[in-house]
Amino acid sequence: MPLMVHCDEIQPGMRLAEAFMFRGRMMLPGAKVLTREDVEVLQRKYPEVTLRIGDPLLDSVANFEDDSREREVAQTAQQMVTQSLSKVQERFGSNTALASVNYNALKATAASVIEYLSKNPVSAALLNRSTDNSDYLAEHSGNVFYLALVLGSAVRDYVVRERLRQTAANHLTAAITMDLLPLGLGAMFMDTGMYALTHLFQEGYQLTDEDRQLLRQHPGAGSDLLPDTLPAGVKMVVRTHHENFDGSGYPAGMPGSEQHVFTRIIRICDAYEAATAQRIYAHAKSSARVLWEMCAGPYRHCYDPLLAKVFRGLIQPFPIGAKLKLSDGSTGVIVRYNRQVPFEPQVIIAFDAAGERLAPERLTPPFFVGENNRLRLAEYDGEDLAYLYSSPLEAADAPPDRAVFNNLFDSCYP
Repeated sequence: MPLMVHCDEIQPGMRLAEAFMFRGRMMLPGAKVLTREDVEVLQRKYPEVTLRIGDPLLDSVANFEDDSREREVAQTAQQMVTQSLSKVQERFGSNTALASVNYNALKATAASVIEYLSKNPVSAALLNRSTDNSDYLAEHSGNVFYLALVLGSAVRDYVVRERLRQTAANHLTAAITMDLLPLGLGAMFMDTGMYALTHLFQEGYQLTDEDRQLLRQHPGAGSDLLPDTLPAGVKMVVRTHHENFDGSGYPAGMPGSEQHVFTRIIRICDAYEAATAQRIYAHAKSSARVLWEMCAGPYRHCYDPLLAKVFRGLIQPFPIGAKLKLSDGSTGVIVRYNRQVPFEPQVIIAFDAAGERLAPERLTPPFFVGENNRLRLAEYDGEDLAYLYSSPLEAADAPPDRAVFNNLFDSCYP
């Protein structure tokens, strides 16, 4: 299984465990042994890239989980949706071209992705992010679509109970209560009202009072742009996808008990995706930080607690092969995910406190972090992880102030 290595750490002679892809293009093939020239080019052109490097020694002493299938499924599902939405994004930005949008084709795409995911179920939701942000809204919706379908599939019983609880109908068939197409389409079209506001995505753009007002109106504006021929519930989900579970969201301040279960699912997935998106918002956060804030930290009141707990188990904040500094100063390499407690993955200690590679005879069997209170996580990718072991902040006991959006990020997260 590959070891995750930052570009500044690669050396000639290392073998790529997987092809190096950049903006959809293969730059270097898998299994290639890196030359000095390769290393120089990589470090000059792609200093922020992390590569997967084969490590036969660790493979010989630990059974690394293979998550390549999960990553492939995520990429396929996300690309199918993104490609469809990229074609219509410009039309949504101009009301005069809305009549030319082929909604039947978009519904067919959503249905095909749902069928694909049903035939390729995953136990971990692993996003494959593009480094090209020219179609950010389309990619964002594609990622949220994927996350929402994985979460919705994982809580089907809860979805059915909630849909039955909230309906006025005397009886709903299983085909209706278990149908996730309105959820997928809601994610697809959730930011329809943002397509006319793409100028707000410019890095460093300062929002005006008028911009803030338009941001608050985008859920309703997007819903109004959609045709009534879409499946029941889609426009409602679009209109309410920024409502928080504690009633602090917008545009109506609707409490969670009144929200459709699909609204609550998309709210979680939208917030997570927006908060962890790189190169769009200057203060994008790590997956670990966002999961902690959403499930245990200052924003836990904003999300359905049952859905957030399941979501936390689906999202893995530290990839297989990543290096984590532990509380004793040593560095462990992630061997296996922990789907019950994602902040306590299985690791094998491979580097000592001085950062030196351990000799083969000093390697011990893998263990789960926190097992028998042995060790805790200390740092990942330069981030101090002490917050994972802190008590929820006092601010979490009061609804967050959503009166003013300082930038586009604040409109999506928490």
